[in-house]
Amino acid sequence: MHVIPIPRTVGELELPGFVRSLEPAWAEGGGLPFNLRRVTLRPGETTAPHNHHDTEVWVILDGRGEVVSDQERAQVAAGDTVRLPPLGVHTLRNTAEDRPLTFLTTWWEDMAALDRAHEERLGRPAGGERPVLLLPSFPTPNGELHLGHVVGPFLGADLVRRGLTGRGIDAHLLLGTVGHQSQVAAAAIRQGLSFYELAERNTDAIQEALAAAGIGCDVFVRPSAPEYPRMALEVFERLRADGAVIAKTVASNYCVPCDTFLFEAFVAGACPRCGSHDTAGIECEACALPFADEDLVDPGCATCGTPAEQRDLTRYYLPLEPQREKLTAYLRTTHMSARLRAYVERVLAGPLPDLPVSTVAPDGILVPPGGAEGTGGQRLYSAFELAARFLTALDALAKDRGAAGWREYAEENDPRTVLFFGFDNAFLRTIVFPAVLGSFTDRPALPDTMICNEFYTLEGRKFSTGRLHAIWGREVFGEQTRDQLRLYLAATRPDVRRRDFDIAEYAEFVRTELIGGWELWLTSVDDRLSKHFGGIVPEAGSWNAEAEQFYGQIRELHAQLPRALEPERFDARGAAELVRAFVRRARRFAEVCEDVLGATPPSGDARTCMALELMAVLSLAEVARPLLPVLASRLGEQLGTSGSTAHGAPRWVPAATEVALTGPYFTADVAIRTAADAD
Repeated sequence: MHVIPIPRTVGELELPGFVRSLEPAWAEGGGLPFNLRRVTLRPGETTAPHNHHDTEVWVILDGRGEVVSDQERAQVAAGDTVRLPPLGVHTLRNTAEDRPLTFLTTWWEDMAALDRAHEERLGRPAGGERPVLLLPSFPTPNGELHLGHVVGPFLGADLVRRGLTGRGIDAHLLLGTVGHQSQVAAAAIRQGLSFYELAERNTDAIQEALAAAGIGCDVFVRPSAPEYPRMALEVFERLRADGAVIAKTVASNYCVPCDTFLFEAFVAGACPRCGSHDTAGIECEACALPFADEDLVDPGCATCGTPAEQRDLTRYYLPLEPQREKLTAYLRTTHMSARLRAYVERVLAGPLPDLPVSTVAPDGILVPPGGAEGTGGQRLYSAFELAARFLTALDALAKDRGAAGWREYAEENDPRTVLFFGFDNAFLRTIVFPAVLGSFTDRPALPDTMICNEFYTLEGRKFSTGRLHAIWGREVFGEQTRDQLRLYLAATRPDVRRRDFDIAEYAEFVRTELIGGWELWLTSVDDRLSKHFGGIVPEAGSWNAEAEQFYGQIRELHAQLPRALEPERFDARGAAELVRAFVRRARRFAEVCEDVLGATPPSGDARTCMALELMAVLSLAEVARPLLPVLASRLGEQLGTSGSTAHGAPRWVPAATEVALTGPYFTADVAIRTAADAD
């Protein structure tokens, strides 16, 4: 006989022999066809969020709690059993205040169950049908938008928005420009302009570039929007009143000749983590790790070059270390790339810094009086304002949709939020944004997906606005070039590694693949339809083996490409490759069509092949619309299906429809000037 005693009182948890998680002695040795452990949770304790490929069953032995598995919740008590399918992220929390919760967990490998779970998860978005808020990092209006900016957060958010809305899911892209950042102030001083003159002028140029690239948004918050400072101050005063924001005095960098404290763009120095000098802010552009202002190596004034002195300064801070447990639990359940998760684990492995909340700056939102001495005249720190920018945009969206404001909209719609950002901003988006937003409100829920990209380089070197090593978005995108450039950017997107925009390679891509491949294929489809069917779509007849195979390839496009544009599975390069591979397959099938159409009159096989080719063109127009909106609209008009969106399965172009696929669809005029060439 083997008896496993379990604790039933809180006092028993303190006994010397208590072990939280234990494999019974009789289960050791691997003789059982399953794994087994007894686990006890203290009052309020939660298991670490995790998932695996095994099937797992919990048997609640004593106590009560709450199970969460992939957003589903259930209350459990002694005697209940819970089956957890493979791959789902799950936790169990002891909801009692005065009693342990003990459960027996068993798990085993079941490959058939794994396959079923995998297939089921592919068939449904992680967020269900909830509205989706897409929040790219707001661009900084210290200059125009270049391709290095476009290819990352903005094109990514646009692809997801178009993909979701095409499937009938409510998706909203929230945008604006950064309200108050020292890079804008420094650029304004160099150009002899006021902060808002430069910020508003560059915001106009940024909006022009986004429109030229076909990137639309539901809301755009400008730097001078009066709603934004009100929201930022509401967040600040709430957190200061709650004690989350505190004042403390630290040694800070000071320039004697300029008679000012030095922060962000006004201080030069090396990263204390990796030695890089790309350090304008509280996180390094090279390693993305955070550091305190006072920890810069060899700090000096970026304006006059004088080495900095250290002087005491009282500022407001939001200590992040007290939020460690909450942030860790939250980030474990958030969808992100393996590279970003490794970064998050690295940050969480060390002490979390205190986030600066106020700073000495000539521009920005004044910190209200009534707090600590010495903070008078300080402005809110731009990193702290991230949550306020989001809430300002959400408030505008809510009012546009008939709600009283962001709180009412969030309560009634329970939207999910997806972040898009560059790796150099990883600390601000993964740690700072949820810390500030979560301290202020629990609705809307914190972002459940974070989509991060690396730097895009231009012919081997990092894009740079200041050095004019850039290609301006509003100059390079046009009605004729928009789609081909969007496709190339998607295909070379720096998702987890730095990738390069090579002007000569882009020209070759357009000339060889698009004009020499896609254009010729579409032209040949039109030629065959005109020559053999008088431009009238035939009804399919008999099927040969090649037709069956090609139909399967069309089905694959419909199944796979929309998945690549779901937030939690987002893969722009994969989506671009799916479309490119599909056209290559269609061109091979065109050879089959030429062969079967050689008979006169056209056989049943010939009618089927012709109808399948037109189905392929329609599928390209419908499924690839997020990548190629101009081409999709044009093909839709020519096929008589204008305005249609992606369907779950392929469909025929209706028989007897008159169709003329008339190009050109792409342009060989791909002359691109860099900013230096244009200057």
